[in-house]
Amino acid sequence: MTAPPPATLQALTPVLLACTQGNAVGFERLQHIGLPRLLAVASHFLTDTGHAEQVTHDTLLMAWRNAHRQPHSGLSPGHWLFTILGYRLHSQLSALQGDLPPPTPVEGHGPPIVPARIPETRRGPALLEHSKSLPPATPRQALRVRLDQTLKTLRQAERLPLTPTGEAIHPPLYDPSLRRKMLTSGFAYRTKMAFQRTLGRPFEDHLFRRWQARRDRYRALETQGLPRRSAEITLGARLDLMVDPRRLLRAFSYPAGFPDRLQRRKASNLFLWDGDWDLPLHYLADSDRLRFLQDLWHHRLAPEQSASFQRLLTQAEQGTPLRSHHRGMLLNTPERILEYLRLYLHYMEDMACFGFDAEAGKDRLGVAIDRHGQLIKLNKGLHRLAMAQVLGLPSVTVRVRSVHRQWWDALTEGAGGDEALERLAQALPDLTPAR
Repeated sequence: MTAPPPATLQALTPVLLACTQGNAVGFERLQHIGLPRLLAVASHFLTDTGHAEQVTHDTLLMAWRNAHRQPHSGLSPGHWLFTILGYRLHSQLSALQGDLPPPTPVEGHGPPIVPARIPETRRGPALLEHSKSLPPATPRQALRVRLDQTLKTLRQAERLPLTPTGEAIHPPLYDPSLRRKMLTSGFAYRTKMAFQRTLGRPFEDHLFRRWQARRDRYRALETQGLPRRSAEITLGARLDLMVDPRRLLRAFSYPAGFPDRLQRRKASNLFLWDGDWDLPLHYLADSDRLRFLQDLWHHRLAPEQSASFQRLLTQAEQGTPLRSHHRGMLLNTPERILEYLRLYLHYMEDMACFGFDAEAGKDRLGVAIDRHGQLIKLNKGLHRLAMAQVLGLPSVTVRVRSVHRQWWDALTEGAGGDEALERLAQALPDLTPAR
């Protein structure tokens, strides 16, 4: 079989560019070019046609979702696409062979690079070259229907309301009964953000600059706790730390740490926290979300056999389905429950391929520094952290959002303003998660 004409691979460049726009057109063009050869390669390694079709579908969707990474990857569009196939193929074969350890992904926003323990024949360049010797595969009707459904989903997402915080919803999980609550919450959120943008933040930044310059009564602002958002903007990426997610085991609970609701609301806006909030901690290994993701990943070849599926189905049958207007979803049917689980599996396959992306999601992985100078997980990004723990990722990026006053005072030794911030920034790289 002769190799495809060069124009076939060259055509991927504008197609991936179209995918970066986040609309359905890019996905439609991508599957038109990539589907026959991706399916041919997947079918060569997977004897079960259903598994090969699953891998092909997921590869196309992962490429569409991550097309913005390709220009910075150092790989040609063809190599990049087949490298994604290599990761997804490896994951499928690992599950079929009994859950082999997942590959170690590349940190940051770079391209997926298949590690040495993946056989040479499954690496992107080898898979691309192999595709040239295989006749293009013709997809079955079942795969065509699924791809059409995915295309329909992408188009629907452009017309449906956004979540209250402005993210696109997943149409198969959306129910019209959520619309009113979503719009009301969205209006409240935008009003809150407008107030912060026009009045709250400028006032906080003004006070914070006075504290930085150590002007009159600057100690009073430090005593009050310092505005968190101003500190975060000032220090920026210096607050970001790389940690092993498997060592980040202790978590803070706002209700337990700050039982008073007013105190809890105030603390969320402060950088320095007083009191004993760092004592009533719990272990992330005991969390429901970690058990949920472990169960789901173990049953990733058949999520309908997971305990999570049965639990959510029981809730629906009892008339109390999982409902969230903040995420625009209502899991009141078996089809929606299965789609919900598949969505999480897609996020995990994506993370296994591209590594942890600190920019993904509406919140960074937040941590606080306790009185001993150790890192404690806050309630931001807990699902993404659990995914990284289940997948065995070597490191994730966390952002320091709050500091215990006792450790701050010992570190700064009376220094204030920019000098205190510099001492903090220099001390951060040496901090480790609480045991």
